[in-house]
Amino acid sequence: MRSRIRQLISLVMALAMFGLLAPTAQAQTTDPTFTVTGSGWGHMVGMSQYGARALALGGSSAAEITGFYYAGTTVRQTTEVVSNFMVTDPDPLWIGLLQNRTSYIFSVLGPGPVGLCKANDGEGECPTQFAVGGETWEFRALGGGVCQFFKAGIAVGNPGTCRGALTWDFAAGTKVFFPESGRTYARGIVRFRPVGEGFHVVLEIGMEPYLYGLGEVPSSWPTAALEAQAIAARTYALRQALRYGPEESLDVTRQATCWCQLFSTVADQAYVGWGKEAEVDGDRWVGAVNTSAGQIVTHPAAPDSTVIIAYYASSTGGHTDSNVEGLGHLTPLPYLVPTPDPWSVSAAAANPYANWTRTLTGSAIATAFGLETVTGVAVTKRNLSGTVAEVTIAGTLGGVPTTIVRGGRTFRDAFAMRSTAYSVSGGSGIGTAICDGVPPAAGFTDVSAGNVHYDGINCLAALGITKGTTATTFSPTLPVSRWQMAVFLIRTATALGMAIPAPVPQGFTDLGGMALSTVDAINQLKQLGITSGTTATTFSPNDSVSRWQMAHFLTRLFAAAGGTVPGGTSSFSDLTGLTPETVLAIGQLADLGITAGTAPSIFSPQAQVTREQMATFLTRLIRLL
Repeated sequence: MRSRIRQLISLVMALAMFGLLAPTAQAQTTDPTFTVTGSGWGHMVGMSQYGARALALGGSSAAEITGFYYAGTTVRQTTEVVSNFMVTDPDPLWIGLLQNRTSYIFSVLGPGPVGLCKANDGEGECPTQFAVGGETWEFRALGGGVCQFFKAGIAVGNPGTCRGALTWDFAAGTKVFFPESGRTYARGIVRFRPVGEGFHVVLEIGMEPYLYGLGEVPSSWPTAALEAQAIAARTYALRQALRYGPEESLDVTRQATCWCQLFSTVADQAYVGWGKEAEVDGDRWVGAVNTSAGQIVTHPAAPDSTVIIAYYASSTGGHTDSNVEGLGHLTPLPYLVPTPDPWSVSAAAANPYANWTRTLTGSAIATAFGLETVTGVAVTKRNLSGTVAEVTIAGTLGGVPTTIVRGGRTFRDAFAMRSTAYSVSGGSGIGTAICDGVPPAAGFTDVSAGNVHYDGINCLAALGITKGTTATTFSPTLPVSRWQMAVFLIRTATALGMAIPAPVPQGFTDLGGMALSTVDAINQLKQLGITSGTTATTFSPNDSVSRWQMAHFLTRLFAAAGGTVPGGTSSFSDLTGLTPETVLAIGQLADLGITAGTAPSIFSPQAQVTREQMATFLTRLIRLL
């Protein structure tokens, strides 16, 4: 429970971020609803499977696809980079099928037999029993580390330890079916390994046979996309096997967890067994595995023989994340950098997750995060890729208005949403009441309290729209460049609760050398219809923003945020030579009260906008909304 002082601080932050005084629980009579609009599915790190599909349809090869999603990498043969158990052992992989079981039921498909083995049963060399086609058996823990095979509920043979195995001849057409999971396994050896009072169920298998059973993408997809998936999956499996080592070297923690190097679920990779090979077009997937046999993705900076961690997911929202932002890692990996990914959301991808929505109630959000009521939710910080870094939630706790901040992934996971590429709208809206009063001082040493723009600068700092040019300076009289204006406008739009699209390149050719976050803001600004650039292919990012350009930027942002733009009859006498659209925007800006000009009847349209003026203009716009 927060202290009273902390609650008051939270109240100030609530006003700063949301501009609403959250009512007490008793005063709230309706349950607000919030709409989450998102794009993509998965952690959005590394290769996008739908993006790979679109790239393949566009003519890219498997190596080109992996090279696009894994920066600075090269496709090489496994034998070129490793010479350990992964190439000397024909079945080096141990795949965790089921964990912590006390009973395991299986049926034999095909002629059989399936050899049954358990250690220390006193029956001699394994296998000591055999299950034939059509039979259903059970491997059961009896307690005390003892296990027994049962057929039709009757024990067969002597009990032994819970270290056992099922073996069969796939060439003869024999397979093993697990009724519980509905999976059929045709390749490898099923192993039982003891844990506690039960056992783990593990599949020992070779690399290529393992890949045959991966159910990650439809087998009907373009060949290059299938090959790229096979290469990425092989790389991921190899990296995990190198990480944990051979079965006999698994540490006690891994033995207790699964006695495996990889899980058969999306915790690692979705291994579905024989069903993948047997499905319609399954031969195309097997062919892609065979065509790419042994191929892996490498990077000179990657450990473990340069084998990368080949993360992949269904699709991005138009931009991949770094491993730090998407997965919460502490150390960035050089081959997993934020990258524009228009392919994931292109028409060619036919991605059913390119756009999705969720509706959440205030009460559901309150329950998830330990509040009494929730009145406002806003995305208040985004990563370089445009995915959500932070969500601020306003509501009440103990009858006192408060705010809490949660990570974008935490908010996603709380409601099982598809990705972190989302925006939130609804509720009481995202206001900025602190900018209507006296905002807290930002502490910039070069902005005095007597500066007419003081409140505006503090307002923007409180809302996170600007952080200054250094930690202690704002540089108020410097002109605002067009790239800076793009960043300020996108941050303002975010603070206002607008749905910000995932950045997609808009054809500007003059953005080289700019930070990725800046490029994204410029592209997003065009996507929102707030700018069209200085030409069809240029944005002129380093040019200073003139007052007439500012009029366009602000009136378009005001309209996009849901404001009603007035008629815009201008009384300024110095607008000769400007386009009618520009004259109208200047008049609208004046009618809104955002500017009265530089002097009576004078607007000075060609004058540069300074950083302090920009702060005042944006603050006035914010107050109108």
